[in-house]
Parts: sequence; structure tokens; C-alpha cells
Amino acid sequence: GRPISTRFSCTLFPHEAFAMPADGDEAPRTQSVQEHVQGAMAVMQDNMRAMAERDSQLNQLEARTNDLQGASKAFSSGAKRLQRHYQWQRYKLFIVIGGSLLWAVALVLMPRQYFWQFMIITAVFVGVAALINALMNRRDQLQAEAEAEAPAAELGESLTRDGLE
Repeated sequence: GRPISTRFSCTLFPHEAFAMPADGDEAPRTQSVQEHVQGAMAVMQDNMRAMAERDSQLNQLEARTNDLQGASKAFSSGAKRLQRHYQWQRYKLFIVIGGSLLWAVALVLMPRQYFWQFMIITAVFVGVAALINALMNRRDQLQAEAEAEAPAAELGESLTRDGLE
């Protein structure tokens, strides 16, 4: 028979497989049917192997997609964290400039009898600002470490899953 040209092909044509022999001999008919059955079995086995390969490739593609999605999330959160960091840097610059100008104006306009109280209050404000800055930097550092560990764990899980399949 003529093979069907598809990805999953079959060479069985019922009208050829079960054609009655002209001379009435059963042996050629049985042999012909057996050959067609064996051919169909070979094609079916090839198709099953191709399906198994495709399934394996789809599983690998899914694992790579999950890895890329994890990397994308990590990149996105890192970009947001970096944006917040530089935004805070700009705010700190404006606060320092504004505070310095206000401090200079207050120093010039303040009577001399309150000079030491003004300096003590200034030192307290600078200390509180430095403490807040240190705490915020520590928080950002801990968030960055947590985000760095999360994608590594997801990647390890997918590599383990691929190794077991």
C-alpha cells in the first residue's frame, strides 16, 4: 500500500489487507494480513516513541518557562527595589539641602542666648535622621538577600525535577 504522509503515518488499507486471493489459497492471504499487522505495529511503535519524545520536550520546555518566569520576577522586584533606593536618595538630598538652608537661616536669626539649645536640638535631629537612615538601609539589605535566595531555591527545585524525570 501507499503510506500516508503525516507525522503519524499508517500503511494499512483495509481493501488491500483483506483482498481475497484469486486462487483460493489461504496462506498468501494470512501472510499478507500478518505483514500489514506487523507494519501497522511498527508504525504505532514509532508514533508512541515520537509521542514520548514530544512529552519529554514539552516537560523540559515547561521547566525552562518556569525558570524564566522566576528570573523575570526576581528582575522585576530588583528593578523596583533599585528604583525605590534612588528615589529615596533624591528625597534625602532634598531633605539635607532644605534642612541646611533652614538651619542656616535659624542660626542667623536666632538670639545668641539660645545658641547651645539650638545646637543640642540640631544634634538630636541629626542623630535621629542617621538612625532612621541606617534602619532603612538595613531593611533594604535584608529584602535584597531574601529576594536573592528565593529564585535560587526555585531554580534548584526545577533542576531537581528535571533530573528525576
